[in-house]
Amino acid sequence: MPNKKHTLLLIDDKPENLMALKSILDLPEREIICCLSGNEALQILLKKKVSLILVDVQMPDMDGYEFVEIIKSHPDTAFIPTIFVTAISNEHKYITKAYDLGAIDFLFKPLNTEITRKKVESFLKIWDYDQELKRLNETLAQKNEELEQFAHIIAHDLKTPLGNIQALINLIEEDHIINVDGEVAELFDMVKTSSKSMSKLIEDLLYYSKNVQNNEGKEEVNIALALDEVLKLINPPENVQIEKVNLNHDILFQPIAFHQIISNIVSNAIKYNNKEISKISISLDSENSTLSIKDNGPGIADKYHNKIFEMFQTLGNSSNGESSTGIGLNLVKKLVERNNVTIDVKNNSDVGCEFVISNIEITSKNA
Repeated sequence: MPNKKHTLLLIDDKPENLMALKSILDLPEREIICCLSGNEALQILLKKKVSLILVDVQMPDMDGYEFVEIIKSHPDTAFIPTIFVTAISNEHKYITKAYDLGAIDFLFKPLNTEITRKKVESFLKIWDYDQELKRLNETLAQKNEELEQFAHIIAHDLKTPLGNIQALINLIEEDHIINVDGEVAELFDMVKTSSKSMSKLIEDLLYYSKNVQNNEGKEEVNIALALDEVLKLINPPENVQIEKVNLNHDILFQPIAFHQIISNIVSNAIKYNNKEISKISISLDSENSTLSIKDNGPGIADKYHNKIFEMFQTLGNSSNGESSTGIGLNLVKKLVERNNVTIDVKNNSDVGCEFVISNIEITSKNA
């Protein structure tokens, strides 16, 4: 016997009503289960995957409202579409109560055969679309996890041989094993630069694969202190001026994630700046719960504002010749999403661009 495409659960305390409703809805591709009480239906839901429930409102022991309230409170049954079948008044108060409980529609007795069939067909199509969407999301999540694991394995396997290459380069350079001058010196510098770029790519891949899989708990993070720690690690050049505005606040955030987000954005603001004096302003708007990082660099063309957060997307080399792996801002996007906040980029009206992190949960203001 072929598998049925849909399972419909019909609930009514009167057998004649169940027989009439089943005769309207019965099709070869449907399995229809009839129950004479809400308790009987709950037992069915423990065993069967149901596509649609049609439940009578007026039943002894457990009425339709009580039944729907129970199934909507359980994660395994909360999203099953439910239609009330009723002979009571279609007054606003009854309809409102049903929708508040999570029902999707009403059928009023005596049933109109054509309307009943059309409504059921429509809601079963919605169910199909919902199931397909869930399947696609699960597949996408699995593919992302596989990609992240692959990136971690590849990066880890490349790290050792690249380390050996860099050690040999340093040995050649420090002990003058070969005479590097003229064209040879230029080629040797290209090798050094390429190995550094490769090393940066591997480190970014390792950090990316680690941080998209780990989801440590949120803690109170002081923005000012966290920024100071980041700046110590970055060690900005003397031509970089950093303005700090209203940062002595605590926010609820994953500490490692916040450090990495700030580090990536500030490092990019420094690396890509083409001005003699690089200016970066970091400010918190506590009323609107937004953290802003502005710079006076060349800005980012509007068409790239979404693209820059994609994996391996770069906009070219920085003004100081360093290359970008195109992983940093994708990691920022992932870490931002992990903390239930959002990030956007826009060009300033005069010069440079601004990254804005919104919906930050501010927990306290320090003196």
